Amino acid sequence: MRGGPRSIEDYLYHKLLESQAFHRFVRRIYYKINGIRDIPLDHSVRQSPTTFQPTGLQKFKAFRTLFWDEIRSTIGFPRRFR
Repeated sequence: MRGGPRSIEDYLYHKLLESQAFHRFVRRIYYKINGIRDIPLDHSVRQSPTTFQPTGLQKFKAFRTLFWDEIRSTIGFPRRFR
């Protein structure tokens, strides 16, 4: 369990970092500095039917590959995938 803030500065710092408006403001400044066009998030595009949906077999193969790579690194052999 998180205790209370130690000072008013700590309290204000945490409130600022929890603020969605602050994060939107920082994102806008970041986009302007780096010349990135601000594209509003469109959730319908992310959930379109053409979005890649891995099958159970593909998920199993990916898990198996990562699992054996982790076992290899635990034993001391070099990793194959980085």
